[in-house]
Amino acid sequence: MNCPRCNAKVAFMKDRCDNCGQDLKTYRKVISLSNIYYNKGLEQAKVRDLSGAIRSLKQSLEFNKLNTNARNLLGLIYFEEGEIVSALSEWVISKNFQEKNNDADQYMNAIQSTPNKLDSYNQTIKKYNSALYSAQHGDGDMAIIQLKKVVSLNPKFVRAHQLLALLYMMSGKKDQRIRAKRLLTAIQKVDVTNTTTIRYLEELSDVHLKGEPIVKKAEEKPEPRKTLPRVDVDAYKTITPYKEEKPSVLPFINVIVGVVIGIALMGFLIIPHIQAKKTNQANSEFNKYSEEKATNSSNVSTIKNEKKQLEKELETLKKENDELKGGDSGTNLKDSYEALALAIRYFYDKKDYLKTAQSLKKVNVDSVENASLKKLYNTMKDDTYKQASTKLFEQGRDAYNGQGEYVGKKDYDKAIEILTQALEYDDTNVDAMYFLGRCYQQKSDEDKAKEYYNKIINDYSTSARAGEAKRRLRELGE
Repeated sequence: MNCPRCNAKVAFMKDRCDNCGQDLKTYRKVISLSNIYYNKGLEQAKVRDLSGAIRSLKQSLEFNKLNTNARNLLGLIYFEEGEIVSALSEWVISKNFQEKNNDADQYMNAIQSTPNKLDSYNQTIKKYNSALYSAQHGDGDMAIIQLKKVVSLNPKFVRAHQLLALLYMMSGKKDQRIRAKRLLTAIQKVDVTNTTTIRYLEELSDVHLKGEPIVKKAEEKPEPRKTLPRVDVDAYKTITPYKEEKPSVLPFINVIVGVVIGIALMGFLIIPHIQAKKTNQANSEFNKYSEEKATNSSNVSTIKNEKKQLEKELETLKKENDELKGGDSGTNLKDSYEALALAIRYFYDKKDYLKTAQSLKKVNVDSVENASLKKLYNTMKDDTYKQASTKLFEQGRDAYNGQGEYVGKKDYDKAIEILTQALEYDDTNVDAMYFLGRCYQQKSDEDKAKEYYNKIINDYSTSARAGEAKRRLRELGE
């Protein structure tokens, strides 16, 4: 255990710090409570009670925000539920608190080792947000199409499964409700106590999936078996013997007459009926063909519309891919978070505003979706950019005058490089503009020198450097 005042190592059972005398009784209780909630969260996570584990770990961090074990486990649970941004945020904060021997490095490196998978995760998040927007604005069909892709890319994304199931439930169709129950049953294996999943399943309690036990009605009693009547063994005695009769012509005549009558009936009744049936069948097949042709025409129109929609989605995916790769800055999501973590350490721990600003410049702020981190980025940028520009101006002036680390040797090229960087952090730094003009004047590049002098005179006429810039222009013949 470390002392909260002087950060010295102290035995856990000590009541006071040997170094500074700080009372540690209350602090020890706080640390113990944080560890208790961490252990509880770990046990809940082992039995897939992820919702309960998140609550326990958040309580652990409320007692001790430096508990990196709890923060790393919380990030793992977010990752398991498909919340990639939340997971990375927790690991970046953990790394800021504990720079060395931190498991967060291993987790982030595991994601970085498969860039395609990281891109897939980020596409999943953006598609989910787009589907949520579509659902909120009444375009449920588009939301379902997008969410199907989301759950196929990340089968453990709990919120995406829940939203897709809810859209299926809202349709009211039996087959859609069956799909909803399948989705919820599958995702419940990830987080068995998620209250939203359980509530949706209760709404679908009347839906039965294949393989589920169904309560059967009480079986009816079988009817009593009927017994055959007993056969009289002497019944054969009453049968008369067979006598051969003489052949007669009358049966043959009756057969011929019956055949003639049958043919006549077939000609007048059966054959017309068969012909009418064939005609009706031909008409039915023609109508069916017409309907299929109309359906095919409709399907062609639908396919064309889907093609246009897919082309739009492809264009959106290309833009998202460019954003994830860092766009023009070339900084991907992980590099941005690492640069932001480095800037936090320089800003809060080392108070080095120049290095803070240099680290912030490497951050692709568009890829940072966490609102708290983006707010922290803007705060540090406002506090450090002007100070970094002033620091760089002083270094550039030393290079110009041959002072400081450049003592005895004036280096105009180095001065131009440093002063240009100063203007990148603060384009209103008039001192940096003036000395850039002086450097170019010393290098006999009069056009560039006049450019900076004229900018000071035109845009910053009230500054102290405006008069000096006019004097230098007169020296150059203006």
